Amino acid sequence: MDRRKFLKLTGTVGAGFLIGDRRNLVHAENYIPLIESIPDLVVAKGNSPSEIVKSAIRHLGGMKRFVSKGDVVVIKPNIGWDRLPEQAGNTNPEVVAELVKLCLEEGAKKVKVFDHTCNEERRCYFQSGIMKAAQSAGAEVNYIDSRKFKEVRINGEVLKNWPVYTEAIEADKLINVPIKYGRVFS
Repeated sequence: MDRRKFLKLTGTVGAGFLIGDRRNLVHAENYIPLIESIPDLVVAKGNSPSEIVKSAIRHLGGMKRFVSKGDVVVIKPNIGWDRLPEQAGNTNPEVVAELVKLCLEEGAKKVKVFDHTCNEERRCYFQSGIMKAAQSAGAEVNYIDSRKFKEVRINGEVLKNWPVYTEAIEADKLINVPIKYGRVFS
């Protein structure tokens, strides 16, 4: 784009803000959507964790917005603690299972679930209910293998390299699923 076109375009965008129609601005040669019709963030409510996940993903444009046919997807929940689901120390297993199902329904070739635990890994995977829920939904669930870490150059000011799990960086998509820190009681 040359300087003249750039100035005309930015002038048109600026005028649009002054006029007040911020949804879509039309330039003689270009159509510029300023606000996407699909949000980047949603808040969903529901009666069950799987219902909430389905609603949130649907309002984000569906899993097809994130996962393509043939993708290898890594779902990385928090499985760090030797806690039961009722103790809310880890990601809810129903949330993980629903995400696995949605990825597979969208055509993911494989869905892997893993986390680097703080407590003993076998107990964490079992007690959290995530291993059983994810496997039942069709995921491959594995413990972290310390031999699969690779030193990756990150070019930070202080940290120059950081060990990264190869299965995470080799996946087509990585979905991080943190735990909900709190619960609202009515």
